Amino acid sequence: MHFLHALSSRLPHRPLAALTAMLLTLSPMAPAAAQTTTQGMEGFQPLDRIVAVVDDQVITQRQLDREVVQLGSQIDLNAMSASDRQRLQQRVLDRMITEAAMLERAKKIGIQIDDTRLNQALNGIAQRNGMNLSQLRRAVVGQGQDWAEFRNGIREQMILEELQKREVYSQINVSDRDIDAYIEQRTGASAEQTEYRLAQILVSVPENASPEAVEQARARANDIRERLVEGADFATVSAERSDALNADEGGDLGWRDTARIPSLFLPVVEDMQAGEVSEVIRSPNGFHIVKVMDTRTTTGGTAITEYRAEHVLLRPRENRDPAATRRLAEKLREQVVNGEATLAEVAREFSDDPGSAQRGGDLGWVNPDQMVPAFARMMQSVDTGTVSPVFESEFGFHFLRVNDQRRQQVSGEDLRQQARNAIGERRADEELTKYIRRLRSESYIENRLTGTVNDASGQRALGRQ
Repeated sequence: MHFLHALSSRLPHRPLAALTAMLLTLSPMAPAAAQTTTQGMEGFQPLDRIVAVVDDQVITQRQLDREVVQLGSQIDLNAMSASDRQRLQQRVLDRMITEAAMLERAKKIGIQIDDTRLNQALNGIAQRNGMNLSQLRRAVVGQGQDWAEFRNGIREQMILEELQKREVYSQINVSDRDIDAYIEQRTGASAEQTEYRLAQILVSVPENASPEAVEQARARANDIRERLVEGADFATVSAERSDALNADEGGDLGWRDTARIPSLFLPVVEDMQAGEVSEVIRSPNGFHIVKVMDTRTTTGGTAITEYRAEHVLLRPRENRDPAATRRLAEKLREQVVNGEATLAEVAREFSDDPGSAQRGGDLGWVNPDQMVPAFARMMQSVDTGTVSPVFESEFGFHFLRVNDQRRQQVSGEDLRQQARNAIGERRADEELTKYIRRLRSESYIENRLTGTVNDASGQRALGRQ
């Protein structure tokens, strides 16, 4: 399908290069700390105990703690209470269970990634980080990671991507009639249309959940909404409490016109203003809380918004780990903001994007669809003329400035391709969630943190509460 590439960022696993950056960001002390205690739990617990069983796979406490530690860049773990830390562990474990169930499914249907494909992916990761493969290996080992485990993690992500392409995205059909209706809606509507930048928090409800489990999920969703209404940061609450696949990214759904908003959300969103948090929304997958982060008015018809942007990119290097790279990016941004240097001067001297660096960071006019998701989101959200915060993409750490915007006419074929992508994206949101729920209901899952067991027939038995 033509829209599969555009959907790659929606996979529950991290993109390959982003996963690399995340692994390299761990300090050398993090693994050692994780092997000592489990914070936020009563007493000391051995980290080699099994915390979950998924069909033929097991998940250990050590693996779980390692995943929790990796959230340290988004959440102040030390400031969390014992109960909040416990809830965070349960949520992270639930995501690990989902990934384990998907890996089991991939194994059953024969999806494999051979060493040739894996090495190609690793070489790509190395190149995007300004390294060769040997330098990447030294960097991984130097940050306290086991190279064999790192390779296996990349292989597993590639397997998950292949599974979702084969069993979810390839099954999504976008017909010419669908495209015609979408274009007619866009071109036949008012000259001005509203687009919404949305974020969501999901409290999932298991397949065949008991009425008591449904009410517990509803109560949890109501509690989360209350925190948000009282002023809690949405991205932080998402990382701590949401079951959505992109919870660690603040639940950000990006900018969407009405044709790309899930039908369940649309009537609610259309009545909301920027900054508002929705009431709890019930769906077959659970309970949703949606926030309208921002709105904008666009001109209808066959036109898209393009941005005249400039940026600085810093990549981690063999002698500069990701943490140091981010600190340098922050320092350089402050120099630009304070007027000590121009963005063009900084780009020419420091930027690791060779194409734009020689032009003073100038990217020219760009379409968000041409950019990686993290860059597109920041470019669309920052005020014109304002230097953005430092942010991370699969290529490294950036800051940018949008100097102008314009509406550009789109050719008929480009418009049909955009329509195909928009329709496919909306359907993929729904189908991927349905697929995961169905897969979990067909798996044997024993969650020893919550004391729940789900067998392959969907029957549930409660253990300790």
